[in-house]
Amino acid sequence: MSGERRSVFITGGGSGLGAAVARRLSARNWRVVVAGRRAERLDALARERSNVTACALDVTDAAAVEAAIRAHAPDALVCCAAIMGRGAIWDELTPERFAEVMAINVGGTFHACRAAMRLWRERGRGGDIVNVSSLGGLRGMQRFSGFGAYATSKHAVCGLTEALALEGKAHDIRVNAIAPGTMRTEMVAALGLTPKTTPEAIAPTVEYLLDRALSAPLSGTIVDIHCNDD
Repeated sequence: MSGERRSVFITGGGSGLGAAVARRLSARNWRVVVAGRRAERLDALARERSNVTACALDVTDAAAVEAAIRAHAPDALVCCAAIMGRGAIWDELTPERFAEVMAINVGGTFHACRAAMRLWRERGRGGDIVNVSSLGGLRGMQRFSGFGAYATSKHAVCGLTEALALEGKAHDIRVNAIAPGTMRTEMVAALGLTPKTTPEAIAPTVEYLLDRALSAPLSGTIVDIHCNDD
């Protein structure tokens, strides 16, 4: 950012990709707000860096999300909050579980995008959003049994990103998304998987999409990231 000091609000910022993006951007002179449900994770990250602020937040609470984003007034938004919601439709994937996955993965992304875009339009300034989908949310990619709710939610994030990019165009608001493959996170480790790709390897792509000096023409773009694992 050439020394420019900007601010970003990151949902799901306490761990995984959200935390990796927070560390990368804070090291590049961004003011960073990390939001999520696990206050202890957020506080630990804020103690690491003087330009990181913790914000305990449930992304399914639309009013709370709007209040937090208005209070911090960020220049950019990164939506990482998500759960896996594993379960086959025959048993574990109950209507309640499916609704929970959609509420966090899709609803949480919607609430944050809506709050940020409304704020930026009111103040007459542009803004930049990066949402996090998945290769599992793209048509034609490999599917795995038991991830119906997750795949559905990530498809929805792609559609939401493309729709909001059109709405934001007249207000200089860019909305893009990344769709990475499997990363080495706690959520993935709980599935018994040990991919080589780390969130730190994906974070630069998020930074690229937020940097208008590099990616100004892009909006409504879904960047699929095929992780280079063996």
